[in-house]
Amino acid sequence: MKPLKVLDLFSGIGGFSLGLERTGGFETVAFCEIDPFCRRVLAKHWPKVKQYEDVRTLSAATLRRDRIAVDAICGGFP
Repeated sequence: MKPLKVLDLFSGIGGFSLGLERTGGFETVAFCEIDPFCRRVLAKHWPKVKQYEDVRTLSAATLRRDRIAVDAICGGFP
């Protein structure tokens, strides 16, 4: 079975994605995090995963443009 593709919003340093991916049933395909320090941590641990800076400007059109399809969305507390 293929892993579900996840969009992680308000990602922080990737706690939700780390936990989800460790189950073997999920793959993070994009992050959205405004904090520059957190984005650097995400880039270190997920160097190939697309990052967006601001949830207020992230749209379905942006995801389509970047050819990112998701099956699930998770999010931390903003």
